[in-house]
Amino acid sequence: MQKSINLLKQLRQILFKSLNSLSEKQLLIIPEGHNNNILWNIGHVVAVQQALQYRLSGLEMYISQDVYIAFQKGSSPKDWENTPNIKEIKSFLLELPEKLDYDFQAGKFREFSEYETSAGITLSNIEDAILFNNFHEGLHLGVIMSLKKCVQRSG
Repeated sequence: MQKSINLLKQLRQILFKSLNSLSEKQLLIIPEGHNNNILWNIGHVVAVQQALQYRLSGLEMYISQDVYIAFQKGSSPKDWENTPNIKEIKSFLLELPEKLDYDFQAGKFREFSEYETSAGITLSNIEDAILFNNFHEGLHLGVIMSLKKCVQRSG
């Protein structure tokens, strides 16, 4: 399982580095033909990781309920009353995989509520949740790279 957690850390490093060339304004642009922006996708991978691994294990998430609501499945930046704290969301990218690693090594994940994902995959334990989450993050990395090309073209 350590390899899967290390993969998550690598995915998050790639995501974090890909944001360095973007302004806050670019993170918030919803390009034509898209439903969300880069910030939403970043926050979404954070929220889903926390929900799949911590909430389903009966543990408290490391993100606030407000952050979770802003980025949960089915949410949209069009619904935000206020822009989420960009610096905080970006910091979660690198901090939370480290917390997962620590918590997993410490044996905190003792329970798990079985869950069927929207992709039709059943998660039965924390190991399934870690593996599925990496798949989910890979999908959103692709979306973010596509959005990044759009926003860089538009200025």
